[in-house]
Amino acid sequence: MYCVIQTVTNKTPNQYGAYKELIADSFTFGWDGDTKTKYVYQYGDERFERLVREAYKISIHESYREDGKVKKKQWSICTMSYYDIVDFSLYDCADGRINKKAEEIGISPEEIYNLIEGKLEPLRVRIEKEFQQSEEYKTKKKHDAIIAAYIEAKTKFESVYGSDTYDYCYDVFGNLQNEEYYNQLIKNKKEQEEYQRRSYYNQQHSNYNNYRDDFSSYFSNSKSTYNEQEKVMLKKIYRVASKKFHPDITNDDGEMMKFLTKLKEEWGI
Repeated sequence: MYCVIQTVTNKTPNQYGAYKELIADSFTFGWDGDTKTKYVYQYGDERFERLVREAYKISIHESYREDGKVKKKQWSICTMSYYDIVDFSLYDCADGRINKKAEEIGISPEEIYNLIEGKLEPLRVRIEKEFQQSEEYKTKKKHDAIIAAYIEAKTKFESVYGSDTYDYCYDVFGNLQNEEYYNQLIKNKKEQEEYQRRSYYNQQHSNYNNYRDDFSSYFSNSKSTYNEQEKVMLKKIYRVASKKFHPDITNDDGEMMKFLTKLKEEWGI
């Protein structure tokens, strides 16, 4: 059993060449009593002409002997055009057909794929090499690179400023189109960070006050006296606390350290 690929000619040219132009566009709409402009992209109307009409009829053949005579069977799989080989895989073009023929022939689809790919691969290498020299290929690669860079920049930007923000600032080529909105995003981000910083500080300060009140009430009797063993323990407590609440560590106004010093005097250590 073997594969045969026969060169044929399509009657009509392929009409689906790559677009020649990538265009930055925009649309404006009303939102919450205001208007917003979103920057998008689209392709121009003009496509590259695909003038090569060469196509390849793929079939599976089997030779066998019957009554001393050589006989042949063949099963047509599909016809792939020059541009099908550029744009698609064998799976895209013939998977359903291959599964059906495999059942009819009595072999596995994988066997048919292997037979065809062994014959198709040299043809694919030659066609892809030719096509990569074309203006269509080079233009499409350039457009693909622009869009990939746009997606990467958008992902990074929106990880900082939130989802659905990039397209209101930049176009597909990375040009800043709405500086006012961009500056507003920066301002909002700084205000959010400041709010979070203050909230964290207030929470820490509240925790400190609660701790101080509890600690003060425990040692409210400033006239208390401690034996030497208790003073040893208090010194250990002071050393640990002074390291934790030193202003260089807490970045506060030193109130906690002042209070700790006061306790030290009350403890008589």
